[in-house]
Amino acid sequence: MASPGHDPLERFCARCGAPLVDRLVEGRPRRACSACPHVVWIHPTVGAVAAVVADGELLLIRRRIEPFRGHWTMPAGYVEVDETPAVALAREVREETGLLVEVEALLDVVCNEDDPRRRGLVVAYLARPVGGRLEAGDDAEEARFFPFTALPDALGFANNRRLIEELRRRGLDRRGTP
Repeated sequence: MASPGHDPLERFCARCGAPLVDRLVEGRPRRACSACPHVVWIHPTVGAVAAVVADGELLLIRRRIEPFRGHWTMPAGYVEVDETPAVALAREVREETGLLVEVEALLDVVCNEDDPRRRGLVVAYLARPVGGRLEAGDDAEEARFFPFTALPDALGFANNRRLIEELRRRGLDRRGTP
């Protein structure tokens, strides 16, 4: 019986120091203390992703890091403990692309099921550029806008394709085009 999402290096109770063991808690296998009632609850990570649309084009970055190194994705990242998803999104876009953005609307909340690092909930927003200078930064090899009619084939993360379809469904792929 293995606990899903458990860090294998975590072997001792954070409360009393006794060894952790796998046991059924609330009908599921979980890591729990062998001596006290402490249970190690594993929760999904929260991330934010930006669909930055301007003049009928979508901002994408080519990833410099795994997973999906070399693939194109929308700017995204993890939410820090002192941030809201919208604040994290603006920070990640600035770090990865040099652009300042304004969040316009919530697009969706999705579960990342193809990230080998960990499972998480990803809050997806529609945003528009309001300043800065487009240049790759942080974990991006390249950052650029693509027409929706000429998006690259090498897209990373299944949620990027889902969100692009949602943008098309809402007609946002034509926003700002002549």
